Amino acid sequence: MKNTILIVDDDEVMILLLKKLFEKKYDVLTASDGVEAMYFLSKGIMPDLIISDILMENISGYEFIKHLITSTIYKKIPVIVVSSIPASDLPVELRSIQVINKPFDPIILKKTVDATIQN
Repeated sequence: MKNTILIVDDDEVMILLLKKLFEKKYDVLTASDGVEAMYFLSKGIMPDLIISDILMENISGYEFIKHLITSTIYKKIPVIVVSSIPASDLPVELRSIQVINKPFDPIILKKTVDATIQN
């Protein structure tokens, strides 16, 4: 059985790119914003890793990730932020989250995802 990655981004091109990058090795779910991602989680879907943007409509990636890390149920799900926002500009609560800046090197992102899921 493959591990599952949930990709949360409001940019359709980015979702397609990330899905293509990971779909051979992982089951990939996609959500266009934090609301849709929370819907997956509320239905009992527990991904092995979440890749999320920060700047999104409805619930921002910041709000979504803050909800995850303060939840007793979801806080153990590893999160990688893929965003144009530098890690140093993230709120203090999110600075322990792995951040890969856009534009990113797909090889580095794949290695980071693989290493995170294996731990």
